[in-house]
Amino acid sequence: MTLSESTTPNNLEEKPTSLVGLRRFLKVLEYICLDSFAASVIITLVATNKQLFITLDAIFLAGFIFLLLFNSQYFSAKDKAERKSKYEELLGSSQLSDDRLQLERENALRYCQQLVEDYSDTRKNSRNFYYILQISTIIFSGVTPVLVLVDKLDTGPEWLNWLPVILPAFASIFASFATSFPLETSWKESNKVVENLEAEQEKFILKITKLDMESIKKGDGVEKKEKTKEQKQALEKQAIAAFINRVNDIHLNQVQAEVEEIKEPELNQPTGE
Repeated sequence: MTLSESTTPNNLEEKPTSLVGLRRFLKVLEYICLDSFAASVIITLVATNKQLFITLDAIFLAGFIFLLLFNSQYFSAKDKAERKSKYEELLGSSQLSDDRLQLERENALRYCQQLVEDYSDTRKNSRNFYYILQISTIIFSGVTPVLVLVDKLDTGPEWLNWLPVILPAFASIFASFATSFPLETSWKESNKVVENLEAEQEKFILKITKLDMESIKKGDGVEKKEKTKEQKQALEKQAIAAFINRVNDIHLNQVQAEVEEIKEPELNQPTGE
């Protein structure tokens, strides 16, 4: 074994570790700039020497924007380059091998995980916006009668007289947003898709898919013959293809359902002659 061969694996292991450490450090630095900007803005409002703190506000804001853009662009480009190199390696190998099957398995799991993360973000955002709009509507609608009573008593300041008009307007706007956008439906459908994808992912990882179980049943006959390496690789290839097809079916069924929900109100609209 040569010196270059012995040091190559260590270098490959140290490179991702150092990259993760750099990403965490820059992310922490980004949050520090944001917190410093918020603290500096608060101090600027109460300080007498505002010129110094306005300069600090500009510095912290510029640092936060720079780090935000740098982190999003640089590391996303790094991730894309790594995925591209793996895909090129995958396409370059025409024969089945253990390394190729392992790479295909990793890419299939990564594809499923990306869909899980996307639908998880949709589920979280839809649920948060739905609750925020509903709670805001309830609060503004409930506070309005109290403000009307205070307005009739003429015990408060003059700006308080406008609140019985402003708060119902905001409540109406929030209620319109909640009814116009299907946030509750999007939240529940995304939750259903995430659960289905995670279930398929776990079955694929544990090798308890339908294809795996059928392979086990076929091998439980009277005459048990040990499978060759080519047969095992072929079965693994079929399992990967079946997993990707199942993930695509779940994703495409959800997309098709969303398209049909958008088209449904358009078909129900009366057409004028």
